Amino acid sequence: MSEKSFAIVCDVGCDLPAHYLEHMGAVIVDSCAEMPDDEELTARYANAYRALAKSGVTQIAAVHSSSAFSSEVVCACKAAASCVDVAEVRVIESAAASAATGMVVFRLACFREEGASFEGATTAARELAEQVRLLVVPSRAPRFPERRARRRGGALIRRATSSIRVRLSGERSLYLLSRGDLTQLARSAELPDLTGRLAHAMSAVASAEGPLVYACVETGDERALRALMKPLDTNEFDSECLGTLLMTEGVEHVVGRGAVGVAFVPASRYWHDPGDNPSGQDGQEQPDQLQ
Repeated sequence: MSEKSFAIVCDVGCDLPAHYLEHMGAVIVDSCAEMPDDEELTARYANAYRALAKSGVTQIAAVHSSSAFSSEVVCACKAAASCVDVAEVRVIESAAASAATGMVVFRLACFREEGASFEGATTAARELAEQVRLLVVPSRAPRFPERRARRRGGALIRRATSSIRVRLSGERSLYLLSRGDLTQLARSAELPDLTGRLAHAMSAVASAEGPLVYACVETGDERALRALMKPLDTNEFDSECLGTLLMTEGVEHVVGRGAVGVAFVPASRYWHDPGDNPSGQDGQEQPDQLQ
């Protein structure tokens, strides 16, 4: 990390593959395998920050999903506060989760490679983080491990998806996670109906805010992925697909196997560069794949 102007720290909940994050030079704090409690997770972040500072990198940008989805960002903030004596850590909270957070991590890495300052890059990343959104259709029977269920995000989605109606009728729901708020947009027993409404919701945003950039997320269920892709492939709004990502274990724990979703943001915000970028390069010249 010594050749980098600042460090980027994230967790696997951004749904970018670990090898890709490593290629970008991001430091990954994995909380999924052992499911540590919040105290242990805070300690892991603090250890990561202090290790970076010891290596000579004292400016650190930490990117995590909305606190409405997981407590990673809360733990990161506590860890940052405990490391003020050795490093300047700026925690960037995504307004959404999953690949929407991955978009923020990716663009932050682009800003750094383009030569943006720590101040300029983190400011631009925070502006993007406020604009990213996630449309998701959880499975009919999401799994909520005890630790996750105690968290705010687990409780929000559990209340919305584990009702008697869902269990008895097989209904699923379409949700929007935006600006840290979770909103139910539709219910149906038919997945194609919900994915069609998902595409319609994106079309409405594109009509109001301009062309979109998006990434699909799935859990390995080919039938569900086909149901998601069909309306997106035939959409009539201006958009660019960055790729399809497989949800990591932590995200799948929240939304359940068989879930599908789309992370998206207006293209004008996604490709926007920090104002202090000395290279003057157009962000659209950067790699456009999240895989």
